Amino acid sequence: AVCAALRLDRPLRGFLLALSKAASGAKGAAFLAGGFLRDVVDGNPEADVDVMVAGMSHREIGALLETLPHARLGIRKVVSAGKHFPVYRVATDWSGRYVDVSAARGGGVERAPAACAMADAARRDFTINSLLYELRPGRNRLAGELLDPFGGVRDLAARVIRCVGSADERLREDPVRALRAIRMKNERKRYRIDPATFRAIRRLGPSLLPAVPAERFSGELLRSLQANPRGTIVDLRRTGILRALLLEWARKRSGIDRAARRYDAVARTSPVPAPPAILLANLLLDLPPRDAEAAARRLRFPNVRRIVATVSELRSLRHPGRMRFPMAETEAILSRQEAPDSFIALYRASVACDGGRAKDLKRFHDYCRKAPIFIDGFDLRKAGIPEGPEREAALLAVREATLEGRIENREAALEWIRELSLLRSRMSSSRTRTAASRPHTK
Repeated sequence: AVCAALRLDRPLRGFLLALSKAASGAKGAAFLAGGFLRDVVDGNPEADVDVMVAGMSHREIGALLETLPHARLGIRKVVSAGKHFPVYRVATDWSGRYVDVSAARGGGVERAPAACAMADAARRDFTINSLLYELRPGRNRLAGELLDPFGGVRDLAARVIRCVGSADERLREDPVRALRAIRMKNERKRYRIDPATFRAIRRLGPSLLPAVPAERFSGELLRSLQANPRGTIVDLRRTGILRALLLEWARKRSGIDRAARRYDAVARTSPVPAPPAILLANLLLDLPPRDAEAAARRLRFPNVRRIVATVSELRSLRHPGRMRFPMAETEAILSRQEAPDSFIALYRASVACDGGRAKDLKRFHDYCRKAPIFIDGFDLRKAGIPEGPEREAALLAVREATLEGRIENREAALEWIRELSLLRSRMSSSRTRTAASRPHTK
């Protein structure tokens, strides 16, 4: 499978041939590894290409990459990246994917390349990620051999996610692996987590993950939700991780079940995948406003303002009686949505969870899009209404009257503004006279 994939990708094969030759000349050895190799063996090569160079340090690999003929190999840029594990990210002209080149982990440079490679595989998170393909360059051709020291091919065939070696040791090395296992399971159809690995996740995940910087695991959480929202939240509940991360849910016993039902409803009724703001806002809907915002910020959710706004907007729609201009404000909320269908689906699901009856916001949204807009902020400025809350309220009031059918053309809207401006002028004059009539005291 690996040979076939490389035969079909001539530019990649040329790059790997040049890199492996250079590594061999420097007393090292290059191996395909990581997600790319896993996905090739699994028949779905979509991940970035991971190359591990054994027997060389990170600095030596950087110098080696600079010696390659960039123009001939289509190398556009090489940058050093990775906060927790340094890697060279190679951007090319011939692929939208990156080629990531890194040193072997835990092997050192004083050991033979083969020993370094085995030490690297032993430190990988899961067996299906521990596969190696040793690149053996010839003069004008590239050959190689698949190495499977921990049964990764077997686990791929069985659709099992299993930690390499001791699950406890792998999780203590990096607790984010607990979330990664859940994410990988939910990204792949009919995959399961090995029972021993699952027990370790349930035993260690809730205690270890809260101490990890939130930016490290928020991406894993979001990717898993995007792949399978209900499956993700069920797995997080079964392992106890969700309550450990969302401390605010300790007082909300039914919150997880309600969130799972809403995910189901959104997936069932929305024609497009839900965007991140919808997926993450759903986790916070059952929390009080302050708790919801605190959780979103503590967990470093991406685009926190949009997520918090989504939660607030859904609450407003569920209680339209609290709005001063319910039709205009509802229209404004819907117009701000990146994915109106997903937002409306979540609104319906949240109302249904409370046993209420949702309004037909899709029909209302269609009606609003057909209703003409007769005035804008420029008209209000000409009428002397200052920019700020007063002008915003005036625009909402005119829009409310338009949607209700009380204003049917631009002339009527402008007349409404003139009356509003006159009333405002009278009120201002009245306040001035009242202030002037008050006795002055020292």
